Amino acid sequence: MGIQYLDGVRLYRVLSAGLQKVLEREDHLNKINIFPVPDADTGTNMAYTLSTIKENLQQNVHSNIGDMSILIADSALDGARGNAGSILAQFLVGLSEGLHDKAKVTAQQFADAVKTGKQYAYQALLHPTEGTILTVISEWSDALNRLSTKYSDFVEVLARALHVAQKSLKDTPKKLKVLARAGVVDAGGQGFVDLLNGIQDFISDGKIRKITIPRITKSKPKEVNFNEKYQYCTECVISGENINRIKLRDHLSQMGDSLIIAGTKHKAKIHIHTDQPKTVFDICKTFGEIKNDKADDMLQQQKDAHKQTKPIALVVDSTADLPEEIIDEKNIHIVPVRLNFGDNHYIDKVTMTSKEFWAELIKNPNHPKTSQPTPNDFRRQYQFLATHYESAISIHLPAKSSGTFQSALTASKALTTFPTTIIDGNCVSIGTGLIAVRAAEAIEDGRSMDEIIKIIEQAKALTKIYILLDNLDSAVKGGRVPKYKKTIADTLKISPILSLSAEGTVITDGKLLGKKNIDDRFIKYINKKIAYSESYRIGIVHGNCEERARKFEQYYINEIGKENVFFSQIGPGLGSHAGTNAIAIAVQKLA
Repeated sequence: MGIQYLDGVRLYRVLSAGLQKVLEREDHLNKINIFPVPDADTGTNMAYTLSTIKENLQQNVHSNIGDMSILIADSALDGARGNAGSILAQFLVGLSEGLHDKAKVTAQQFADAVKTGKQYAYQALLHPTEGTILTVISEWSDALNRLSTKYSDFVEVLARALHVAQKSLKDTPKKLKVLARAGVVDAGGQGFVDLLNGIQDFISDGKIRKITIPRITKSKPKEVNFNEKYQYCTECVISGENINRIKLRDHLSQMGDSLIIAGTKHKAKIHIHTDQPKTVFDICKTFGEIKNDKADDMLQQQKDAHKQTKPIALVVDSTADLPEEIIDEKNIHIVPVRLNFGDNHYIDKVTMTSKEFWAELIKNPNHPKTSQPTPNDFRRQYQFLATHYESAISIHLPAKSSGTFQSALTASKALTTFPTTIIDGNCVSIGTGLIAVRAAEAIEDGRSMDEIIKIIEQAKALTKIYILLDNLDSAVKGGRVPKYKKTIADTLKISPILSLSAEGTVITDGKLLGKKNIDDRFIKYINKKIAYSESYRIGIVHGNCEERARKFEQYYINEIGKENVFFSQIGPGLGSHAGTNAIAIAVQKLA
């Protein structure tokens, strides 16, 4: 029997079937990802976009295809990632526009709606490029419109149109030279054809297998020179009234390339490659409220895609306060915390550097508030890593002082086929950083997962951080210390030394009276904790007092050697509570 109509339930089911096929092909799509940037994430982005639709709507399926298509489009905009994911989301927005007033549709009505989806997809790009997913969508749409005038059966129409899409995909290297040189078809176009193949399989047998991500042997993508001019793949969603997408495009077009603006006048998804994500977000804020803002480092992604050889990825949150050169050298992946000064929202070390944080702390009457990365932030990171690594270790702020650990744990549980071990670092700032360095070294040495976890637990036990506060102003403003304690400390000229307990809670480890020679006395305090007959690493971070902190650095270089001393700046995770002129020193005994 043929299929004479499509309603909301059937639309949801066929998309779910298509999703299954894309998930199965995720690694292959990443491998052939060449255009516009060879960062090996097209499969991940398309899978994430489609998975968001399923997760958001599986309890909210409508029989009315117009209502269902609107929910699908809205969810796709929220979850859209990367070029291909954003184009696919915009196609679904256009499709919903074509279906919005229908309860169910014939093949010809569906073909008309697909044509609208095609038009929307092209309109989303400032400079549409043929030989990509756009071409495949276009030629598939044209075929649907031709065939639907001859056949009323969806089975017949979709099967014949699929052959056209497959040929269109095969021809993409003829239209785009970069694909021809690499000997691949367009990854986004392949993902769209995989989606259609999954739909066709479902129509043929009427069954949708359980949506799971199969275990795939990781393979390296095509080796291609990374010529991208910009570092960050920057995205956000704007919600507002009468969003002027033409004006928005004019504002953003000078900020980078690969610009895609998908959506409607009420919700728009922004995708752009840029070196100035903060400026991009500031522009977007003038058009409405932004959410789901992120800026992925494409240089790091390229390194993972083409250069990594170790099976285990290492992740920390941005509060680890490691020097940038160490993060790069040790291939440590960062999930940033969020912060805000009043109504102004930032992504730690992406849209606000540590240096900018301290400048803002001094001048802004609003005291900063930090918030942990969301489970979605972690899930996006883990999903990308899953395409290039066999497993991951993720080390974070203590569970007793932050929700970061729980966010990471929640995300890891959602990715059942990518083993991710979430570890409570029981430390903060550069202390967590030193623990992560030991983990990175164990990974470099080729240790097993069990061995690495044992080394991390040992490093945790042998790492202690000592934080010398200049005053308690920020601690009071941040709500961590009662005001009366600040009054007592100011009156008695007490500088508290904070640390963390074995359980990860902040404790007062000691105090120094008076300000005279306080740095020398702080060094003496810490030296009581160190047996210089043993080997140590020392991490030093400062709250906007670099010249002063450099004296600590030089002291420990003289004591234990330059290779074992790490120097950086306190970020907002600790800085919001420690305040200016704070010095933190982490001591790690090397087993």
